[in-house]
Order: sequence, then C-alpha cells, then structure tokens
Amino acid sequence: MTDVAPASTGAPSQGDSTRKRPRLNLGALTGGERKRGKSMLGLMLGTLNKAKVEDKERNASEAAKKRQLIEQRLQIKLRKETDSVRRAEEAKKEKTLANRKEEDLQLKDSIYKLRRKRLPVLANFLLTSDQIPVEDSSPPSSKPLTPVPRSHPPPLYYLPAVLTPAQAAFLTQRKAEVSEAAEKEWEQFRQERETGIGEIRELRQKVADEEARQKSERENMDTDARESAPPESRDVESISTDKPHESAKDSAMDVDDSGSPPKASEPPESAEKKDEPAPMQADDDDAVEY
Repeated sequence: MTDVAPASTGAPSQGDSTRKRPRLNLGALTGGERKRGKSMLGLMLGTLNKAKVEDKERNASEAAKKRQLIEQRLQIKLRKETDSVRRAEEAKKEKTLANRKEEDLQLKDSIYKLRRKRLPVLANFLLTSDQIPVEDSSPPSSKPLTPVPRSHPPPLYYLPAVLTPAQAAFLTQRKAEVSEAAEKEWEQFRQERETGIGEIRELRQKVADEEARQKSERENMDTDARESAPPESRDVESISTDKPHESAKDSAMDVDDSGSPPKASEPPESAEKKDEPAPMQADDDDAVEY
C-alpha cells in the first residue's frame, strides 16, 4: 500500500512571502536584445522629432498666419474700442466740469458786480448800529466790506438833513475805504475770472477735439465697411438710394383734378420768423464773455 502525499491548499508559505523579487541583470543581455532596445528607443525619438517638425510646419502654414493676423486685428480693435470708450467718458466728465465752472463763474460775476455798485452807495448812509467817534478821538478801524451784523431789531440806514462834524468825517472816511476795498475786491475777482475762463476754454477745446476724433473714426469705419462689402450689396444699396428720387418724380407728376384753387400759404421762413420771439438786449455791464 503506497503512501499518498497531502494535497497543497494553495496558500503561500512563509518562505515564499519573504522571497525578494529578482533584479534584471542588464549585463547578462544578449546582443540581439540590446539592438532591439536601441531600435525601439530610436523609433520613439524619431516619432517625437517628426511630431515636432509637423507642429512647426503647421504653425508656419498660411492658415496659421491668417489666424494670427485675425487675432492681432481683433486685439487692436478691442484696444481701440476700450481707449475710445475711456476717452469718451473723460470728455463727458470734462464737459460737465466746464459747465459747472461756467455757472459758478457767472454767479460770482453777478455777485461781485452787485457789491461793486451797491456798497459804495450804501456807504453814503449811516446805520443805527454805527459807533460814531467823538471829534477829538480818531475813528475806530474796521473792515469796510464787513456785512452788517444781524440783530433784533435789525439796523436801519438813515441820513440826517444836517450832519454833525463827527458824522461828516465818519461818512467821508467810510466812503473812501469802501470804494477802495470794493475796487480791490473787483480786481482780484477779475484775475480769478480770467484764470477760470482759460480753464473753461481748455476743457471745451479738449471736448471739441475728442468729438472731432470720434466723428473721423466713425467716418473711417463707414468707409472701410463700404469698401469691404461685396459688389452685390453695393448694387442693392445704390438701387435703394435711387428709389426715393423716383418716388419724388412720380409724386411731382400727380395733378389735382378737383378744380379748387390752391390755398395761398406763407413760406415757412416767414412763419418761423413770426413765431420767433424778439432777441433780448443784453446789458454790457452784466455780460460775461467766454
């Protein structure tokens, strides 16, 4: 009776689990294996070089050049549009600033003109709040253009029929001081007005230059679009522009057969002149030239 060996269960033994993976000994390769590895490496490098050359050729082709040219044109167009929008916004701000400065300057001009005329006239009268000094003492120094202080009841202007020597001296001194101060104030404002007018002119000139530039750009864009349009569209456009003239001729040929005489009508120019109001005459003293 023969002995039967026990069947293996297939579970790895402890010796198999601790066994290391064998390393490939490159020195033991044969000449054929080395040649085959070199040929595969050379084939791979050749494929990569070929792809590189094809990529360069593709980039250098006409289609790629056209694509790059279109992209450059789009970038230039986008840059121009952005710059145009920015300039338009700046021109709008400058126009608003010029209008605001002009309004402020006109308001100041009317105020200083009124002060120049009115203050010397008011200096001829006495105020109930004036402190007239005694004849022997010198009059107190005060700012001649200082506004009248508010009080309750408010001070009143008056002029006696007969002035005392102290009142006469007080009025004479105040007239001279107020007239001199008013003229000095007016000269200072004139310099300020000249400076403001120069700034307004510069702002309006910038706005005018920007509007002229935008107009020329629109004309150039219309010209380019008209030139780039196909000839068929040009023929259609010319036909569409000729149609109104034909309709005008046809309408001119129509005759009224009703027999009623035409009503006399005034020319439009005379009607406009009648409706137009008469121009206002400006005061030379109050006018501000810009």
